[in-house]
Amino acid sequence: MPEITVVITAYQLERYLDQCLKELFDQTFQDFDLLLVDDCSKDRTREIIEQWRLKHPERIKTLFLQKNLGMPSKTRNAALDSGLIDGRYFVFLDGDDAIEPFFLEKLHTAAVKYNAQVAICAYDRVEAESGRTLCEEMKGFPAALDIPPNNDILAFVNTSPWNKLWETSLFGDGRFPLFKVGEEVVLQFTRYVKAKRIAFVDDVLIHYRVREGSVISNTPEESIWQFANELKSCYDSQNDIFRETVALMTFLHIGISMALRAADNPDIDLKNHLKKTSEFFKREFAWFRTSRFFKFRSLAKHGFKGVALWACLCAYRVRCFGLVLHVFRFATSKLHVDIKF
Repeated sequence: MPEITVVITAYQLERYLDQCLKELFDQTFQDFDLLLVDDCSKDRTREIIEQWRLKHPERIKTLFLQKNLGMPSKTRNAALDSGLIDGRYFVFLDGDDAIEPFFLEKLHTAAVKYNAQVAICAYDRVEAESGRTLCEEMKGFPAALDIPPNNDILAFVNTSPWNKLWETSLFGDGRFPLFKVGEEVVLQFTRYVKAKRIAFVDDVLIHYRVREGSVISNTPEESIWQFANELKSCYDSQNDIFRETVALMTFLHIGISMALRAADNPDIDLKNHLKKTSEFFKREFAWFRTSRFFKFRSLAKHGFKGVALWACLCAYRVRCFGLVLHVFRFATSKLHVDIKF
């Protein structure tokens, strides 16, 4: 049995997949096998998968779905349900990811060194067409974090699954909910709650390609509210510090990230959406007034981003967050930067 199973999901990725697989098999850590899942691609993706399977028949397993599932959560669930993930650890990758040669080695070393059930690395966001680096994320975290923490750190862990090495037994029977945005947030958080320790690698080991036409730019409002309701259910099921963490996560994701996506979708009435969001926070979270994580002193510890979060909270309360969105969009486009909360 391999130490790590790498799960790569792919759909219409003939432009990137070959390079992704080359970078994987050039890793300094080689005790891994690979599960490739193709979601009914109509380009050369399947052909590329077959070529690589012939090169490494003892290490590559394939799963060719019979019909297009239409969303990443279903594709990843198909992998989880396949019975083909047999490593002590596993990691999800997307077929257009670019990884550093030490990606697997550094994640595995951190997990073993700190006896951690999850290891998470830093990454950057790269413009697919130009190759320009937009930002670096997940830098400055502690080398190891005991669970439960004594602060709000888990709310600031990025939610994408592709920079995380999981102990397979910890992930267990967890499955991604069937909606198109934020589907990994609560699932991963509920795994963190069960862990004893999380390890962090401060090096940028993976490069996320930002491509036009992604789900980020066409997120339907229905999916946003499915995500919001799942976060609320998670909030209701937690106690103590985890409950406060989920409240902060909800504001980060629904109040800011999803509001930005709503602003990018011309089919969404932004003014009405922000009104509904404000009412949601007031009704379900009493505007977070009892949470210590929303105090200025607590948020200011996170530097510029923390102060910006506090300012966003104030803007919501006085019903002018729409103006904040317009200023944010104008500033980031003029400065050519990509700020992620």
